[in-house]
Amino acid sequence: MSTSLSVCNHLHDVQDFTPHDVTERLRAAKEQCRLSGARFTPLRQQIYQLVLEANQPVGAYDLITQLQQMRLVAPDGVDDASAQKTTKNVAPPTVYRSLEFLLGEGLIHQLTSINAYVPCCHPRAQHTAAFLICAQCQRVQECSSVPVQEMMSFAEKDVGFVVERSVIELSGRCQACQ
Repeated sequence: MSTSLSVCNHLHDVQDFTPHDVTERLRAAKEQCRLSGARFTPLRQQIYQLVLEANQPVGAYDLITQLQQMRLVAPDGVDDASAQKTTKNVAPPTVYRSLEFLLGEGLIHQLTSINAYVPCCHPRAQHTAAFLICAQCQRVQECSSVPVQEMMSFAEKDVGFVVERSVIELSGRCQACQ
């Protein structure tokens, strides 16, 4: 992990996207994948869209449930809204592979303390972020400020520690819940 990372000196609410923002993020992700030669499959797009549209951090099994609800199908040849619908199963490993892809592309972050995913506020810009997680309302704010970068720089340059992955999460109460 390099220390010449993106720095932003303010907080971002990670669940504050308009429908236009979601569309733009999806378009940008498709383009990023096209340029890098990565496959942005329909399932990966669906999962990314669900994470972008979520109003709080979303877990893998929540995503599986949402995908299964989206895949409710009526029996062949029946077009009646009252017909008994069946669910096409979504395999957990497939969803986890898609989440790993999105993490690898820098499009989402994983919050390990609550085992959930949020959109990245600065997708495609390699950075280390600290997350402020409200225990009351589940609001998540992303911060990739100078002090966060200084901590990474200290570990790598002063101590000689090679950082492969970092997760900085602070749990408490947000400004609105205090």
